[in-house]
Amino acid sequence: MTMTATRLSGNFRGVLWMTAAMASGVFVDVCAKLVSHDVPTSQILAMRALTTVAVFLIIVMFIGTRQIRTRRPMAHIARGVLWYGSLFFVFFALRQMSIAEVNAYLFIEALLTVMLAVVILGEKLTPRKIIATLLGLVGVWVMCFPRMDGFGVPLGVAAALIGAFCFSAQTLFAKVLTRTETNFSMLFWPQIIAIVIWVPIALITWHPASLADWLYSSGAGFFAMLTNYMVLRAVRVADASVVSPAAYTALPFSVAMDLIFFDMLPVPVIFIGAGIVVLAVMLLDYKGGAKAVEDAVEEEFAEFAESSEIGDDEAPPKPAKA
Repeated sequence: MTMTATRLSGNFRGVLWMTAAMASGVFVDVCAKLVSHDVPTSQILAMRALTTVAVFLIIVMFIGTRQIRTRRPMAHIARGVLWYGSLFFVFFALRQMSIAEVNAYLFIEALLTVMLAVVILGEKLTPRKIIATLLGLVGVWVMCFPRMDGFGVPLGVAAALIGAFCFSAQTLFAKVLTRTETNFSMLFWPQIIAIVIWVPIALITWHPASLADWLYSSGAGFFAMLTNYMVLRAVRVADASVVSPAAYTALPFSVAMDLIFFDMLPVPVIFIGAGIVVLAVMLLDYKGGAKAVEDAVEEEFAEFAESSEIGDDEAPPKPAKA
């Protein structure tokens, strides 16, 4: 049998990359939860960014600066702010809830991305999208109900939902950037943005950190970079409609990590609510809307490329081959 005949299809490779990314992403949560009891959330992000940038700079010394050159600095800045904003709220939520619970709330991200495309990019609001959104909100309510005090929503739940919103917004930027930017540049620049934003904030309330705290923060940074790299590989080789369902493997991975590291399980109703959200996401017409979303995002953010070109005689770096 020839090499061509045995080569895995792009969609199958994409599913494998996304599943591996979800397993890696759960270790980000484990590291963040282990360190969250000792230092403030802003300090965790600052420590993580410092250690990650140090590693990136060493790599740049060997591979050169071409891999981090960009024609879209403003898009990188916006994505970096949203990415680390999402991390701030997710890490805060991990102080209040189990990893499985937090990840269950994050499943709403796919629905939020679709609604952002409707509101910001002017996409058509179809009956299917309306039904999916309403059903997703029911799922979130089911998950929230055990924690609600009257009509109040606990801070941890609110933080998880805001984190999902920030992540969905950065996803729009990421899809645009994959067209012209290398994987390395898309991982590098958000860390620089994090240094600029979170280090000054963390210094105001800095707590003495042990070696273990630094190691856990570094671990969170390492697994986050690994996760994002694998997600980028997934979306480069496969259709969004194919790889998106693989994101739901995060829930069983989360349950396993909760049991292994923290000896805890989420309340059963979390699984019911998460299942409703997953069903809502499955109702979305990915095949019919994926290309439209991508084109609309490209048109909406084209100004970033025009306002931040390296030079007329210098071509943008080619994206890394999948």
